[in-house]
Formats: sequence, structure tokens, C-alpha cells
Amino acid sequence: MEITKRGAAWEWLHSWWMLFILMPFAITSFFAFLFIGIKVRNKKWIMYGIIYFLVFAFAFVLPDPPGLLIVLPLWAVTIIHGFKVRPLYLIQLDVYKDNVEARAFAEARSEAESRFHAPKQTIQDIHIRKDR
Repeated sequence: MEITKRGAAWEWLHSWWMLFILMPFAITSFFAFLFIGIKVRNKKWIMYGIIYFLVFAFAFVLPDPPGLLIVLPLWAVTIIHGFKVRPLYLIQLDVYKDNVEARAFAEARSEAESRFHAPKQTIQDIHIRKDR
């Protein structure tokens, strides 16, 4: 099932961060949420990453039985949460990359126009001349 217009291969290539949520006992789960939050500038996911880290760190300093009773549910929660946010992350990443690519194209065009002293034309002007 494709989530974006970029295809399944692109989506799986940009879902490598999910390997962090599958690491045993949620050791790196917090990093996955920090990564995706920073990548698409989503403050909520960054906050989840910080919360997951704090819970994991708290459980890590506790003795075995209570610490394990915190880490195992945390691991399950981060796996479920990771699979739930994956489609949202891919959509946000797709939109973000489209905007970056559009800005880069506009900057390259503007630079070329100024370098070669070309008159600034809109797309409509070019199509009108072609039709005449």
C-alpha cells in the first residue's frame, strides 16, 4: 500500500528509522522519534522522543524487576506508536521535500535569469508566445 506519490520503494527507504523502535527493550526507541521529529520539524514527535528517553532512563536506574516492568510496556508502546506515525511521517516528509525542491528550482531559475540578464517571464507569457 503506497502512502505517497513517490512509491513504495521510496517509502521503505525513508522508513529505516523504524529499526530503532524494534531494538530490544526500547534501548533506541527514543532516538527514532527524535530523528523523525527533527527531520520534518514536528515538535510533538520530538517531545515523545524526550519522554520515551526519560522513562527509559528512569527504568534503567531501577533494580531489575520494577525496571523491567516499565521497559517492556514502553517497548510495546513505542513499537505501536512507531507504526502509527509512519504514514504521517512519510506524508510530511514528502510535502517537505516537495517544498525544498520547488524552492531550489526557483532559486536556480532566478540565479540563471540574473546571470544571463534574461528578462523575468512568467510561465503564462511563454505559453502565450508559443501559441501565436
